[in-house]
Amino acid sequence: MADTYLPADVRKRIVDVMRERKMTQRELALRIDVNESTISRFLSGKTEKLSEESVIRIARVFNVSTDFILGTTVIPDKKNYDISELGLSVEAAKNLYTGKVNNDVVNRLLENPRFAMVTYMIAQYMDDTLARGYAAQNQMFATVGSLLLGQNQAPEAVQAARTANAMKIPAYQADQTTIQNTFMTVVKEIKKEAGSDLVAAKAISKEATEKMFAELTKGQDMQNPTITPEAVVDAITGSISGVDGVNQEALDNFNKALLGLMQTMVLPEDDGQDN
Repeated sequence: MADTYLPADVRKRIVDVMRERKMTQRELALRIDVNESTISRFLSGKTEKLSEESVIRIARVFNVSTDFILGTTVIPDKKNYDISELGLSVEAAKNLYTGKVNNDVVNRLLENPRFAMVTYMIAQYMDDTLARGYAAQNQMFATVGSLLLGQNQAPEAVQAARTANAMKIPAYQADQTTIQNTFMTVVKEIKKEAGSDLVAAKAISKEATEKMFAELTKGQDMQNPTITPEAVVDAITGSISGVDGVNQEALDNFNKALLGLMQTMVLPEDDGQDN
C-alpha cells in the first residue's frame, strides 16, 4: 500500500481499514481469533482493552505496520519484517547487517524495476526453463540437417544443412547474454541515479560554503576580507556540532588538529625586506 492516511487513533484506524477492505467485525474477529464482542466493545469505546497480541494480528491481517494500526504513523507500509517474511536466508541477512555487502547498492538494485526482471531471468537460467527450449530447437535443426544430407549430396542440400546447423544456439548462451545485458542496463541506471545524488550533494555543499563565507566576512571590506584560521575552523566544526550522534570530545580534538594544520599553512606576513 502506498496511500497516506489522515491522523487517527487506534479505533478509527481499525474502522477505516476495515471499511476500505470491506471486512466486518465478525470476519476480523475470526481472523485474529477473538470473540466478536471483544472487537465490538473496543471499537464502540465501551472498553479500552485490546491486547498487544490482537494489535499485532490485526496488522498482519491487513498487511500493515503495527505503528499504523496504533495511529503513530499515517503511512501503512510495513518497515520491519521478519527474515522469514522477506524470504532471506540467515546468511543473506547476516551479510546485510554486518556490512559485508553495500547496503546502498542493494537498496538501489531492489528499487530498480528492471532488477526484478533480472532475478526471474536468473531463476529461469538456474532451472533450465529456457535452456530446454533451445535444446529442443537445436535438436530440430540437427534433424533437418541430417534429413537434407540423407536424401542427396547436391550442393544446395549441403548448403541448406550447413545453414540449419548454423542456426543452432548454445543452450545457455541466450540466457547468459540476456541476463548480462539487462543487468548492465540496471547498473547504468542506478549509476545515473547516484550521479543525480552527487549533483545534489555538490549543490548543498556549495550553498553551505557560501553561507559560511558570508558569516566569516560579515561587516568586512569584501575587496580585502580578513579571515583567521581560528574563524574558519570554528565555522567548520560549528556546522556539525549540532548533528545527532556527534561526539563533542572527538569534535574538540578535531578542532584543535585542524587549527594546527591551518596555522602551518598560513604564509608568514611580508616584512617588507627582500632576501
